[in-house]
Amino acid sequence: MPVTNAKNLSLQKKSAARIAAVQTLYKLALTKEKLDAAKQTAQLRVQLFKNPNEQKVMIGAAVEPNYTLFEALLTGVQDHGKDLDKMINSVLSKDWKRERMSPVLVAILQCATFELFLHKETPLKVIQDEYSRLTRSFFGEAEVAFTYAALAKLSESYE
Repeated sequence: MPVTNAKNLSLQKKSAARIAAVQTLYKLALTKEKLDAAKQTAQLRVQLFKNPNEQKVMIGAAVEPNYTLFEALLTGVQDHGKDLDKMINSVLSKDWKRERMSPVLVAILQCATFELFLHKETPLKVIQDEYSRLTRSFFGEAEVAFTYAALAKLSESYE
């Protein structure tokens, strides 16, 4: 999709930041590496600078991510992870147990929950749409519906 104006570009950069944050959290969950938001941001900048074509592969578009949002998401999960996880766990049902969830889905929910309650710059509807679309990139419709419903339930429970 070609960039048509600055507002559209800004939205694409935010979407790219969300994708990169989820991918980073997933990578860290697999490697058990400690989360250091500043270090991860610096690494992403270097990685994408050295290979701009990787942006399209890694982020889904030839758009550089909004590094401020990327780092805010990682810092938020790093600093508030236990609280975010408690909130997420409170809306899980017997059909969606945390232990059975993919680390990608957990990362999606952590980032979305942080944005909803601690980085209140984006309306609920936008967060639901963005993270549901992001979920669709990795999963099927069941997980997409679950993500959307979990964010709605979180919003009702904690607002």
